[in-house]
Amino acid sequence: MLTFLFCCLLAFSSLAASGQISFSDPKVTAGEEVNVTMKIKSGDSSLSSAELELSYDSSLLEFESGTDASGGEGSIHVSGAGSGAGSGTLEYNFRFRTLGSGETTINVVSQQVTASDNSQVEINHLGSSAVTVLAESGSEKDATLKELSVSPGELSPAFSSTNTDYSLTVGTDVSRLTVNAVPSADSAKVEISGNDSLNMGENHVTVNVSSSDGSTTLAYNLKVTKQEGGASQKDEDGSKTTNEGVKLSAKEKTITIMNPGSDVKIPDGFAESRIDIDGHQVRGWVWKEDTEHPYCIVYGMNDAGELNFYRYDLSEKTIQRYFLDPVAEKTKQDAEAYAALVKTHDSLVLRYNWQFILSCVLALLCLSMAAWILLKPQKGGRGKAQQSRRELSRRGTGKSASEPSKKEGGRKEELSETRVVTDLGKNEKEDLEITRMIQKTEDRDRGEPEVEELDLSETRVLKKPSREKDPGSGKALNIEEL
Repeated sequence: MLTFLFCCLLAFSSLAASGQISFSDPKVTAGEEVNVTMKIKSGDSSLSSAELELSYDSSLLEFESGTDASGGEGSIHVSGAGSGAGSGTLEYNFRFRTLGSGETTINVVSQQVTASDNSQVEINHLGSSAVTVLAESGSEKDATLKELSVSPGELSPAFSSTNTDYSLTVGTDVSRLTVNAVPSADSAKVEISGNDSLNMGENHVTVNVSSSDGSTTLAYNLKVTKQEGGASQKDEDGSKTTNEGVKLSAKEKTITIMNPGSDVKIPDGFAESRIDIDGHQVRGWVWKEDTEHPYCIVYGMNDAGELNFYRYDLSEKTIQRYFLDPVAEKTKQDAEAYAALVKTHDSLVLRYNWQFILSCVLALLCLSMAAWILLKPQKGGRGKAQQSRRELSRRGTGKSASEPSKKEGGRKEELSETRVVTDLGKNEKEDLEITRMIQKTEDRDRGEPEVEELDLSETRVLKKPSREKDPGSGKALNIEEL
C-alpha cells in the first residue's frame, strides 16, 4: 500500500508534459522576402494551441504576415493552433521583407503552450531563428553614396553619387554641421570627420565610404566656410524651431477600397459595418466600444499597388494608413498574460492541494500501522496464556474449555469419578495434582476460599474397596473417607 501511494505521488508530480520550440535559420539576399518556420514539439503529449510573443530587428526585417500572427515594429503576437492541432507538433510560418543586409535573430519573449487535455506544457528548450541577409550581387564592392545632405545650408553643386567635391557657407553661430550620408550598398560603412567645432573661415569635412568587403573606399569632400551672412543654426539639431503659425498640409492620397481576402486578419476591437462615403455604401469596420463613430477603417490599395488597412476620418474626410495603437496593444497583451498567469496559478494550487492530501493520508496510514505493530504482541501473548490455562484445565478435569463449571457454595467441584488412590497411575497422579493447582489458582482469582490441598506424598496404601462391609467397622470404604 505504501508503495502504491508513493507511486501516486510521483505520478502526480510529473503530470506536466514537456516540449521544445525550434526555428529555421534562413539565408537570403537583400531585397528578397524571407520565410521563417517555427515548430513546437512534444514527445509525450498532443498539443492544442500556443500563445507566444516574438521579437525581431525592425531595422533589418519588416513583418508582412504569419500563421495566427499579427504585429510589427519589432514585435509579433502569435495566438492559435497553427497547423498540426491535436498532434505532437504545431507549425507556424512567418514572412518578412528584408530592408538591408546583415545578420539578426528572432527570439521568443514569452510563451504558453496548451496540451489537448488543457494542461500546460513545460518548454524545456527555447530556440531562436538566425536570419542571414546577404548583400546584393556586386554590392560588396560598392563604396558610393546614394544620398548626401547637410544642415544648416545646402551643398553646391547638387548631390550626385559620382561627384565627390562640394562646398557650402554657414553663419557665425554654427559650431557643428549635421551630415546625412546614406550608402548605395546597405552593407557599406560610412565615417564622417571634421564636422564638429567649426572655426571662422574655411573648414574641411570628409565623408569616407568603405565597401562591405573592404576592397573599395571613396571620400566625399565638403568645404565649409564659416562667415557672416551664412546659413544660421538656432538649435543644436541644426534647424530652426517655430511652433506657432506654421501651416501643415499633406499631399493628396488616393486609395481604392477592396474586399480583404480570407487570409487577412481584421484588427482586434473592430466590428464590421456599412459606411456611407460620398454617397457610396462601402464595407468598413468601426470601433466596438464607441456609441458614435467619428472614424472607421477600410481595406484598400494605394497608388503603388500596396494593400493595407486605412483609417478614414468621417468628419474631416481625411485618410491615413492604419497602425496599431502601441498602448492599447500593450494593455491587451498584459490582460491576456494576466489571465494565463491566473490559470497557471490555479492549476498549481490544485496540484499542490492534492499532493498535501495524499501526504496526509500516507502519514495517517504509517501511524496506524506503527500502532498496530506495537499493540499486536501484547494481545497475542495474553491470548496464548489464556488458551494454555483452558487447555490444562480441560486435560485435568476431563471437560472441554467451553463447559461451564458447576459450583455449590464455597466448596470445590466434586470429582466426576471416585477411585481408589492405589489405582491411580503415575501419569494420572500428575494430572490430578496439576488439576488441583489450577483449580486453586482459579478459586483465588475469583475470591473463593482456598481448599486444603491433597498431599499425595503421604497417601496410604489401601486395598480396593468393595461394597462389602469392613470386618472391623462394618462400613464400606470410599475415597471421600480417605
